[in-house]
Amino acid sequence: MGDSSLTSQRVLIIDSLLSYTRGIDRLDAEAVSAAFHPGAILHNYGPEPMVIEDFVEYALPSLRKRFVATQHRVSNIRVEIDGDHALVESYVLAFHVEDTDGEKKLHTFNGRYIDQFERKNDFWRIQKRQLRNDWSKVESISEEMSGSAVWEKSARDSSDPIYTQ
Repeated sequence: MGDSSLTSQRVLIIDSLLSYTRGIDRLDAEAVSAAFHPGAILHNYGPEPMVIEDFVEYALPSLRKRFVATQHRVSNIRVEIDGDHALVESYVLAFHVEDTDGEKKLHTFNGRYIDQFERKNDFWRIQKRQLRNDWSKVESISEEMSGSAVWEKSARDSSDPIYTQ
């Protein structure tokens, strides 16, 4: 596989990762699911491994109920392609804002996604994901940044501008 072909394959894999991050933050089941092959297995998202379909059914309503905002960022993405398979390590920094009766808390998670991608019908999707925690913390939000009251909030659904442009 030539360098330009490898580069284009890496871009497709990263696009799949970003579909997940957008989907999980906008609570978009279709975008989350698009990052995975049907039946993909997720490890360390609960006491037992689960298939992506069960994760989407459980996680999105849970995130909507518990947190007023989330933001998942991936970086330091390492892609190792071998034919129709790829091992992908991505660092993840995830922020979750909880508001319980006016008391805001910031839950911060820093870890890694270790993904096994497969290319099927020219689509790179995750077949297996392992989540690893490097560190996490919870802290109170005692005050917000000055000016934040006038900033328009992101929407956690299809009314967000990314879907309406």
